[in-house]
Amino acid sequence: MNRIGSLNPNFVWLFALGATLLGVVSGYVTQGASASVASAVYFGIFTASAFGATLLTSSGVGRTVLAFLIASLLSAGGYYFVVASTTQAATEALGGGEGAGMMGAVMGGFVAGVVLLGTFVAGVTGAVAGGRFRAKLQSA
Repeated sequence: MNRIGSLNPNFVWLFALGATLLGVVSGYVTQGASASVASAVYFGIFTASAFGATLLTSSGVGRTVLAFLIASLLSAGGYYFVVASTTQAATEALGGGEGAGMMGAVMGGFVAGVVLLGTFVAGVTGAVAGGRFRAKLQSA
């Protein structure tokens, strides 16, 4: 039974939400590993999810990219709040005073920007690869 491209196109939203949730879980699973391994797993989840979303649904690449853009924004927002609050608390504990909130915002913004860019590129890469692979399988 061929399931390639047979799911409803709206299932891409579930794939994107699943990638976001699996990304959070991967942080706990890879906490003993190096930062590069943890990042590779995190961005690999987004790539594989976008690939699967485009391959298995009847959605076009554009809808998948949109879904993963929103998932990237959600992930970046989560990382912003975690890093900003942690940095602010650490800075206050070291006697940072009024600058603690600003330091938290700067560090949170930097990490959120990296996460946003990385997850979006991973989502686009997976979506384009999944679309091309689906087209090859359907034409064969």
